[in-house]
Amino acid sequence: MTTEDENHQSIIRTSPRRLAKGVAILVVVMAVGAAIAVPNWANMVKYPPLVSTIKTEPAPSGVSEGGGLPAAEETETPVPAGAMKITMLEGASVQGNPDYDPDDAQVPLNTKVVWENADSVPHTSTSGSGPEDANSGKIFDTGIVNNGESSAPLELTGAAEGDKIAYYCQVHPYMTSSLTVTAASAGGSAAAPAAGGAETAGASLSIPEGASVQGNPAYDPDPLTVTAGDVIEVSNKDNVPHTATSGSGPEDPESGSQFDTSIIDAGATAQIDTANLAAGDYPFYCSVHPYMLGNLKVS
Repeated sequence: MTTEDENHQSIIRTSPRRLAKGVAILVVVMAVGAAIAVPNWANMVKYPPLVSTIKTEPAPSGVSEGGGLPAAEETETPVPAGAMKITMLEGASVQGNPDYDPDDAQVPLNTKVVWENADSVPHTSTSGSGPEDANSGKIFDTGIVNNGESSAPLELTGAAEGDKIAYYCQVHPYMTSSLTVTAASAGGSAAAPAAGGAETAGASLSIPEGASVQGNPAYDPDPLTVTAGDVIEVSNKDNVPHTATSGSGPEDPESGSQFDTSIIDAGATAQIDTANLAAGDYPFYCSVHPYMLGNLKVS
């Protein structure tokens, strides 16, 4: 047998019967797939795979993505002037995950609160210790807040200074938190001007842009050194509300006793009068974002 004959014999041609079988198998597979996909199409669209719902971190304020609007304009939820925002965190519906931020927020008396849902499922913020609480929802109740939305600004009905109000999610009752009612804001000023109405020219304290992102610089300068009697001008250059509250954090029993700016809206200012502060170091923090820490040195 010649080499040419051997090469001809190595070629295997598909018979019509084998081709028909292959086509039949392909048609059956496609039919089964269609039978599964078509009736469930609505649910597949409504509940897409997790990979399609991943949320990316917004770019720093003022930096556009793809030449569009600044990220802050695209992602920030507006909060009415004077109101405080609490976030229902992404992943909060999974039991054991962090649920509300800040947890145990410090809310000045008569300040309205807005809850923003950053999770992928609906939640509520309802006053009370849980569904079995007979007084559930009497102080406040957001009702259902869908993912990506915010509640209406809510008043804390009947709340008084010093009250600690527990609340939970009616959809996921294991999501619990609380807020503490502090002294009412005095128009953004921590104290009255020095005796005689004259304010002593003092120092400036800035809350930098991006301070709300944990790990970023929180206050500038830090530490801030002043002379007793100086009035400190506190400027919020970030795009969310902040405070400068004396104390090491929300758990400090003396929190806010030396000074507290209360809520400073984005782009607004407040003052701290040091006339009544003795020489020494005074740690302070943001009651909205307790991981923001600073230190005031009075000489």
